[in-house]
Amino acid sequence: MRCRMVMATVFLLVFAFSGWAGEWVLFTRENTGLPSAAVWDLMKDGRGWYWFGTGGGIALFRQGKWALFTPKNTGRALKGKSVVKIFQDTEGVYWFATRRSFIGGGGVTRYDGKHWQLWDKERTGGGLPSDYVWDIVEDSQGRLWFATDKGVSCYDGERWYLYNRTNTGLGLPGDSVWDIFVDKGGDLWFATDKGVGWFNGKEWRNLTKFNSGLPRANISVVFQDSDGNFWFGSRSGLWGGGGLIFYDGTKWKLYTRKNTHGGLPHNDINVIFQDSNGAVWVGTRRGVARFQGGKWQAFLKNEPVWDIMEDGKNLFFAVSRGVAVLVGDSPPPWGR
Repeated sequence: MRCRMVMATVFLLVFAFSGWAGEWVLFTRENTGLPSAAVWDLMKDGRGWYWFGTGGGIALFRQGKWALFTPKNTGRALKGKSVVKIFQDTEGVYWFATRRSFIGGGGVTRYDGKHWQLWDKERTGGGLPSDYVWDIVEDSQGRLWFATDKGVSCYDGERWYLYNRTNTGLGLPGDSVWDIFVDKGGDLWFATDKGVGWFNGKEWRNLTKFNSGLPRANISVVFQDSDGNFWFGSRSGLWGGGGLIFYDGTKWKLYTRKNTHGGLPHNDINVIFQDSNGAVWVGTRRGVARFQGGKWQAFLKNEPVWDIMEDGKNLFFAVSRGVAVLVGDSPPPWGR
């Protein structure tokens, strides 16, 4: 290991497999400019800047320096310090979903590179039906979609449109929407507490335990891999459940900690990602799984993994203690 990386905490293992060979390195608030141990979301923008949604605000690494944005230095445009989602639209505008506390949503903050602006339920006139926003995406027509605990809001630049169980005829099967995914054809998929919603711009449909082979109800994340297959993450509830669901358009398969012999380290799924080598990574409540060629491998056991990002040959994992990096060729810029 390089001497300049000694300050970063090296942990777990050194290993090699097809397409990747490297070391796991943990970057924390002690050896970076991260303001908090917990990191919820990761993004590298079009300029090559790194953004981190943390429990202590937004951390930004650009041009070799760290910057921190909090409610105080954004004129309270950041309503909460816990930043759970970061998104950059095609116009280059940044959007952040925040939390004030465990009992208070923070709405959405807009940043155009110069000005910070708070968009919450009050300031949007109910366009956002709730200040609890879990995900933000942009569709093929440039409209922004916001997943909330009271349905989905769509903003076309001028008007707001709210969709819920009632006005979609259960096309959106649940009002608690955790994740939105735009597939290769431009259709939108919604992970809800009662199944999966689908919208093609004109028509709504759903997938539930009652009308399809979907084996779980509480869906936390939707993902489409490079072969066009769909993966659905779920979370357990009072009556059990959870696990990872695979659907190839014809057949359904449920993967759990039990039937993967621990290869999937936990049944509560937070994020699904595919790397440039075709491996599918699954972030869970207690570790991350790698799936390729029918084989499972588990890493970062007992560490909650909230987001995954690839940059060059490095893989980044947002975890409860900072950012874990699987170094593929050279360390990230702040570790050099």
